[in-house]
Amino acid sequence: MLCTALLCACATVPRKPAPPVLFANVAPSGFPQTVRFLGLDRGFMLAHAGETLSRLREAAHGETLNILALSGGGAGGAFGSGALVGLTRRGDRPQFQIVTGVSVGALIAPFAFLGPEWDQAMVEALGPDRTARLLQSRGLGVLFRPGAYRSEPLVELVDHLVSRRLIEAVATEAARGKVLFVATTDLDKQEAVIWDMGAIAAHGGEAARVLFRDVLVASASVPGLFPPVLIRVDGPDGESFDEMHVDGGTATPFFVASEIAQILSADFEVLPGAEVLHGARVYVLVNGELGGRPQTTRERPVVVITRSFSAGLMHSSRRALELSAVFARQHQMDFHFSYVPLNYPFAGPFNFKAPVMQTLFDYGLRCAEAGQLWMTFEQAVEQGEKAARSVLKQSNDCPLAQAAP
Repeated sequence: MLCTALLCACATVPRKPAPPVLFANVAPSGFPQTVRFLGLDRGFMLAHAGETLSRLREAAHGETLNILALSGGGAGGAFGSGALVGLTRRGDRPQFQIVTGVSVGALIAPFAFLGPEWDQAMVEALGPDRTARLLQSRGLGVLFRPGAYRSEPLVELVDHLVSRRLIEAVATEAARGKVLFVATTDLDKQEAVIWDMGAIAAHGGEAARVLFRDVLVASASVPGLFPPVLIRVDGPDGESFDEMHVDGGTATPFFVASEIAQILSADFEVLPGAEVLHGARVYVLVNGELGGRPQTTRERPVVVITRSFSAGLMHSSRRALELSAVFARQHQMDFHFSYVPLNYPFAGPFNFKAPVMQTLFDYGLRCAEAGQLWMTFEQAVEQGEKAARSVLKQSNDCPLAQAAP
C-alpha cells in the first residue's frame, strides 16, 4: 500500500507557477477580471466601487440598505444558519442587499442572499446529517498531500448545494443590484481575494457552477485540515497560471463595507453613490465565540491545533468587530451583531457530530425567534467584562439575554 501511494504521489501532475506579480492582470479561465479582486487592490476598488454603489442604490429602492456579514467558524455555522431560520419565523428578517461570507459563512451566504424562501434548501444542504461526514482522515495520504482530512466530503457537500437552480437564482438577484461577496485567501500572495459571486453566476452554464463551487470549497478549506484548491487563471497573452486558495478566514474572519472604505480612505466619500451606505443597517453573525473559557490544554496535537485555531479566529474576530463598529459610527450606521456566548456549552469549531450541530442550530433558531439575537458593541463589551470576573457556568441563555444587566 505504501509503495502504491508513493507511485501515485510521483505520478501527480505538478501545479503551474503562480502569477509573478501581486496585482497580476489575470482572471479565472473563461471569466472577466471583474469577477474578483485582491483585498488590498486600491486601484481596482477606485475603478469599480462607483458601479457597485450604483447597483446597491438600485437594489435598495430608496430604502435603508441592509448588510449581512457571515463569519467563519467551522461547526459554529450551525448557529448562523439556525439564526437565519429563526429570523424568518419571527417575521422580522431584513432583506439584505449586501451579503458577505467567509469559510462556513461562505457556504451559508448564498442562501442568506436569496432570502427566506431558501431556508429549507439551506437546512437540507448544511444539516447535521451531511456535515457529520466532513472530517474523514487521509491516513497515509497526509504524507503526500497537504491536509489531514480528505477533500472529497467537503467537495461533495458543496457540489450538492451549488445547484443550477441556485446559480440561476443568484444571477437573478445580482441583476437587481444585490451584491454577494465571498473571501478566500490566496496562499501564493498571502492576501484575501474577494469574489463577486453574482458576477460568476451571471456568466451562466456549467463553467459558472464549477467556479462558484470551487470558490466556496476554497473559502471553507482550513489550512492543515483540508487540501488547498487550485484555480487556473489566464493572462492577457494566453499564458496560464495556478493560484492556490484556502480558507478566507486565514486572512479575514468576516468583512463588511468598512474594508473597502478604509482602503479607499478619503476617496470613498466622493465616489458617486457613496451616500447609499449612510444610515445603513449592518448585521454581523459570528459563528463562534469571542472569548475563551480557561481550561487545562491537553498536550495532544489535535487539541493544540484546535485551541490555536480557535484563539486566532477569536482574536481576529474581535479586532474586525471593533473596526466595523468604528466605521458604522462614522457613517451613522446601525450596527448589531451576534455570537455564541461564553456561557453556552460550545463544543468548538471542529465538532461536527450530528447531535452537537443540531443543538447549536436549535439554539440559534430559538434566540432569533425570541428576539434575543442581536446586541450592540457596548452590550457585548459589558458582557465580556462580567464573564472575565467570574467563574463561568454553562447556560443556554441567548446572546442578548446574557448581555442584559
